[in-house]
Amino acid sequence: MSGRQEIERIIALYIEAINTDNVAIIPFAEEVIMCGPMLPEPVHGESAVRQYMAETAPFIAGMKLNTAVIEENAAALFVEFEGLNGVVMEGALLLKFEGGLICYDQLFFDTRLLFKGAQ
Repeated sequence: MSGRQEIERIIALYIEAINTDNVAIIPFAEEVIMCGPMLPEPVHGESAVRQYMAETAPFIAGMKLNTAVIEENAAALFVEFEGLNGVVMEGALLLKFEGGLICYDQLFFDTRLLFKGAQ
C-alpha cells in the first residue's frame, strides 16, 4: 500500500468514526495534537484527544468529505457536517501523519452557525 493509499484509508476511517460515533477506530499517534475553534487550548495526547472526540462526535449527525488534497504526509480535507440541531456547516480539517498514524488534527469552521439553528 502506498503512502497516499494509507492516508486515504485513515481519512476514510476518520469519517466513518465520526458517522458511527466510534472514535476508537481512528489511528492516533500517542503524542497527537488537536486544535479547533471550540477548544480554548490544543488537546495533547492520544487518550485526551480520543476522549474529546468521544464526547463531541455524538453531536454530529453526519460528516461528508467533499474534497481531499493530499501531499506527502499531510491532508487538507474540505468537509460538510450536520449537527443534531439540523445546521449544516462546511469546514476544513488539516491532518498530519507519521508512521500510519494521525499526529496533528486541526478543524476550522464558522462557529456562529452553531448558534443560529436550522433555517
